[in-house]
Amino acid sequence: MDQIVEYLFGAANFVPHGYCMTWRPDLVALHAISDAGIAAAYFAIPLAIVVFARRRGDITGEARQIAILFSAFIVLCGITHLGGLLTLWYPYYGLDGMAKAATAFVSIMTAIVVWRMLPRLVAIASPRQIEAINQRLVEEAAARDRAYGDLEAARRDLERQVAERTRELAEVRQLFEAATRGAQITVSSQDRDLRYTWIHNPWLGMNETDVVGKADEALFPEPACSTIVGHKRRAIETSRPDTFEVEIPNGDASSWYRIDVTPLTDGQGGVTGIACTAIDITGPKRLEEMRADLSRRLSESVQRFNVALRSGDIVVFSQDTDLRYIWTNRNDTALRPVVGKTDADLHKEPDLTPIVALKTEAMAAKEPRSGEIRVDSGDAVRWFDLFVEPTVAVDGVVTGVTCAAIDITDAKRSEEQMRLVMRELTHRSKNLLAVVQAIARQTAQQAGTVAEFVDGFGERLRALAGAQDLLVAENWSGARLEQVIRGQIGHYMPQDRSRVVVEGPDVNLTPEATQVLALALHELATNAAKYGALSNDVGIVTVTWSLDGTGDDVALHFEWQETGGPPVEPPTRRGFGRIVVEQNVARSLDAQVDLQFPQQGVRANFVIPLEQLNPPVQR
Repeated sequence: MDQIVEYLFGAANFVPHGYCMTWRPDLVALHAISDAGIAAAYFAIPLAIVVFARRRGDITGEARQIAILFSAFIVLCGITHLGGLLTLWYPYYGLDGMAKAATAFVSIMTAIVVWRMLPRLVAIASPRQIEAINQRLVEEAAARDRAYGDLEAARRDLERQVAERTRELAEVRQLFEAATRGAQITVSSQDRDLRYTWIHNPWLGMNETDVVGKADEALFPEPACSTIVGHKRRAIETSRPDTFEVEIPNGDASSWYRIDVTPLTDGQGGVTGIACTAIDITGPKRLEEMRADLSRRLSESVQRFNVALRSGDIVVFSQDTDLRYIWTNRNDTALRPVVGKTDADLHKEPDLTPIVALKTEAMAAKEPRSGEIRVDSGDAVRWFDLFVEPTVAVDGVVTGVTCAAIDITDAKRSEEQMRLVMRELTHRSKNLLAVVQAIARQTAQQAGTVAEFVDGFGERLRALAGAQDLLVAENWSGARLEQVIRGQIGHYMPQDRSRVVVEGPDVNLTPEATQVLALALHELATNAAKYGALSNDVGIVTVTWSLDGTGDDVALHFEWQETGGPPVEPPTRRGFGRIVVEQNVARSLDAQVDLQFPQQGVRANFVIPLEQLNPPVQR
């Protein structure tokens, strides 16, 4: 401890610093006064810094630390000068050195901090810059004051506009309430849980207190409630508007509403609820149902009308005064589409004049007219029973005609066919009477007694009647050869049908050929039954035919062959049957006839041109 004190406060061998100045008064005074003044200044400056830092409350953190560091540095510098003043008279060089060492350490630290802070110190605005900044701040303050004034004016204008809009909104609200009340429109809002938060003009006779705070389940019965809630939930989930119609029971009746659902959002895409508009459409809905029912009934009536017209082959149409077609129940007529065309576009003479005359006369007389007209469509000529009725407006002016045309072509053709049939029947009756007369005459010449005449004449008339039955069954268009053969042999068909063989291709015969061959086959069959193959139990009759030749030279080769019957004896005289087989077939059908009587059985061969047998093609 003594060593430390000795070190700090000097040793006996040290002398004061004034001794070095030989205690010269002026030098000692100069150093003493200078060190004292410097020390006083160095103590005053940190005091001022500390006072400044304490009064400036905004100086904190790093700035306060720098102020403390500079104060310490200056204070230590003042202490070193006090040490210099003290060493003038006392050799306290150790203490003075320690003060200088502390001052050196703080000085070095201060220098380091100063150099580190130099960029920020350089960046500190100069007084001129501060003055410019202050000028800008003043200008900005003035602009802010002007902006504040403008904002104040805008606020007053906005308040005025808000007042006007509030007044307009009140007027619109009054109009809205009047319009929705008169139009039976209900407007409401609901939260996400579908509880009503507001409603205007409630539906079904409810009031606002009956609805607000409640959900749809408490207001509407099923199934209307499920429909309403389903659509509203879908609008909330999809964030999309929805429109639907629903029927709500209302006492003994029902009311129909069209409901528009609009999601309400919070501005960020989240749905907070919905706004709904419900319009009572009960009246229009019932009118629509009535219209649909009337349309359905009208459609059914029109359909039945068209079916009746179509089944009756009736065409109904309307024309204007220029006889231009404006409507028809069937546009696919025999004259092709007619709407937009005139009679002059569709008909040619001599059909045009009677048609136009009938319609013109009806319009001129304002009375219906009817008549039969002829229409040549190019493919065929058709006849119509035309009924024409003038179309008269309320003021009595004729605006056109409405016509109904009934196709009577088939009736006309039936009349012509009937006349033709009557003429043909007269002709055939005369021919048939002539044939009967010839049969009677020839039978009478060959018969020895009246009984023989009656039997022979009756058999031949029966054969002729069989041929007539075939012709009547085929509507006098002819008969098939096989039918004629089986019809004449059938009267003598044995119990064993295999004894009669009939084979050949299908050949059609004219009515004349049917009668001729029927009589010839009757004579052959009668002869076979009396004297030939069919007169015993083993004889066989074979009838075959074929068509030979080509083109126009085709001929029918017909053969009648009897075998197994009694031995045949050639006839000693030419009877009526032989005349019918040989002469009548040859003369009537331009045929080649070969009738033979060999002992084993009668054989007859006919070669007849096919053109003499086939009926003409009906056109």
